[in-house]
Amino acid sequence: TGADLARMKRTPRTKVIRRALGLTQEEFAARYQIPVGTLRDWEQGRVEPDQPARAYLRAIAGNPDGVLLGLQAVPS
Repeated sequence: TGADLARMKRTPRTKVIRRALGLTQEEFAARYQIPVGTLRDWEQGRVEPDQPARAYLRAIAGNPDGVLLGLQAVPS
């Protein structure tokens, strides 16, 4: 029912992406250079990712290896 849907907590997309990749929060954060505290806030629904972060998460979801290669190609 509509009342049931309102009571249900939605799983944040960030958590779905991370779990699909089989990574812990720490591994995902390190791999994609996201502060682990920020990732936790997103996953626990305390904060919504802003537009650039949502675009980055879509890129990770669509091509996780490509994003990782791109990050590794950038000189530190």
